[in-house]
Amino acid sequence: MQRPGLVARLLGMVRRLVGRVSRLEWTLAAIAGAVLIGLAVIEPDILQAPLENERTIVFTAGGTALAAIVLVVMLRLGVAPVLRVLVLGVPFVIVSWWLLSPFFIDDVVQDAFETSIAESTVTSTTATSTIAPAPAAPTPAPTTAPSGPRLLGAGSFVGLAGHDGSGDAGFFALEDGSLVLRLENFDIDNGPALELYVVPGAEQVDLADGSVHLGALRGNVGDQTYELPREFALSQGAWTVLVWCEAFDVEFVGATVNVA
Repeated sequence: MQRPGLVARLLGMVRRLVGRVSRLEWTLAAIAGAVLIGLAVIEPDILQAPLENERTIVFTAGGTALAAIVLVVMLRLGVAPVLRVLVLGVPFVIVSWWLLSPFFIDDVVQDAFETSIAESTVTSTTATSTIAPAPAAPTPAPTTAPSGPRLLGAGSFVGLAGHDGSGDAGFFALEDGSLVLRLENFDIDNGPALELYVVPGAEQVDLADGSVHLGALRGNVGDQTYELPREFALSQGAWTVLVWCEAFDVEFVGATVNVA
């Protein structure tokens, strides 16, 4: 009698391990699969998330391989089904919620501000385009500068790397000399670990040298104000306001702002 080949032995081992999977585990796996399919039907964009870039592919493939190895080890050791469900199910639920919930939940922020990008743009355009008649006599210069935030430049958001986004970004100089970044009519895809950066240059899609981190994005929808660091020098020229996903090292949306 010939000795079974390697393939036959492997198939036999797989059959034995599969036979040890309990009805509870099959039932929960079927429920999880049905839920994921339903979510994908409601929001097809979640199917792109695991394949967005190299990091997401490694994260997805590595996590799946690790879970499979842990399951095989527990099956061979005869670990109880309930304990197997807890060891694999709890991390699966936590990671799935972290990755998928932003596709279905909007974080809305509404910060009050003295003016708006649209109002300041109209005021600035009107002031520069109106030609006043020559005065009959010299007019005394105003003794005080106009009060309120002064718009230095503005631009509109566009989606990047397959993400959707809209809204406006504008830099304002306040009366005390500080600078703020204002996001208005902001509406972008949500995601895990979204951070806000100001990057030198137009239409930037990565964190180039000289990028300034303004902190975590507080919401993916609404009107928001962020203080720029006091030591930051906002020079004339093009800047990109970039929303970056730290979790998967990928750009989300960007707005080019030309500072006059």
